[in-house]
Amino acid sequence: MAEMNVLIEKIRTVLPDIVELRHQLHQIPEIAFKEYKTSARIRTYLEHLGLDVKPATLGTDVTAILKGDKPGPVVLLRAEMDGLHIEESSGVDYASVHPGFAHACGHDGHMAVVLGAATVLSQMREKIAGTVKFLFQPAEESDAGAKALVEAGYLDAEPRPDAAYALHGWPGVRTGHIQWCNGSTMAATEDFLITLTGRGGHGAMPESACDLVYAASRFVADLKEFSANLNNPASPSVVSVCSINGGSAYNVFPEKVMLKGTARFLDKKNGDAINRKISQLLDKYVLNCGGKYIVEHPKPDYVSTDNNISLLGHIKGKADHIIGTGAWSDDGVCSMCGDDFGFILQKVPGIYFRLGIGEDHPSLHNAGFDFDDKALEAGIRLLCGLVLEQ
Repeated sequence: MAEMNVLIEKIRTVLPDIVELRHQLHQIPEIAFKEYKTSARIRTYLEHLGLDVKPATLGTDVTAILKGDKPGPVVLLRAEMDGLHIEESSGVDYASVHPGFAHACGHDGHMAVVLGAATVLSQMREKIAGTVKFLFQPAEESDAGAKALVEAGYLDAEPRPDAAYALHGWPGVRTGHIQWCNGSTMAATEDFLITLTGRGGHGAMPESACDLVYAASRFVADLKEFSANLNNPASPSVVSVCSINGGSAYNVFPEKVMLKGTARFLDKKNGDAINRKISQLLDKYVLNCGGKYIVEHPKPDYVSTDNNISLLGHIKGKADHIIGTGAWSDDGVCSMCGDDFGFILQKVPGIYFRLGIGEDHPSLHNAGFDFDDKALEAGIRLLCGLVLEQ
């Protein structure tokens, strides 16, 4: 307990600087693989800590190595860097200075937590058994930066991680509390773009045209019903069509209609069933009116994010000491959101934690979202504790 008190004291000493650093990062959101200002700020900070900062693998990723004074395993601590195509409306005085972009998913908070852990752990080398690999990863939101890193051999580069941890600020969970799921914590995702084409015509003469708007509406309605029937607590899944674009006149059947949507699932059988149903419905409503369709997947598919059960058992036994009695729970329910940390967990055992940022906090990807600074201390304590108590 004495060592934990020392850790807490060190965290609280650096916390004001980490809060200020988060605010700086919040102001400069950048999208996938263009996190130039963000990575430069992080690289400079880590170099000032005296850490071994490695060359980038993908251009904007940043990795720093901290070797403890004792032998032991290699632990990877990961944070995402990219922001979102959202115009911020949080009203905070450190709001985005990049018009049309915002850190509306809390990645600025995740970076601040890992930077805080790096700051504190760099002052406690003598207590560390092993090595810490701090990863600041690009392109989590849409381009699967973690997948690109894995495919580029990142996890095979020395020092090779033995365990990997990440966290995500989570609305709906009490601020500063830690939650995890026993198994999958995020779903596999497949985004789709469907293009319908067919004979246009006058709205007064539907018999002379292929009514793509009608075909699209029937497709969406039937797919929604199929999704509801497929979903169940034992194997959750969801399919959502979130965009339809076609036509511009009151009385003209368009020659093209485009739909964008997403499928989320845990069991690949459900994913396969969804894809089959999409094709069946398009055949039924588009081909039957003389039209054509193309189904594309322009963004990388994401695998589910699966916590390692053995490692979870190990962490549970130390959770009260690491996080604090009553400050954690293992009753989290798998979210149908996605995260590319799953690609890392396919190769390295690890855990994806939820860091509570308030039970009534604005939702993720909301224009008014801002990470709660009051959660930073708990996040830093968690990551430091995982390293020191392994």
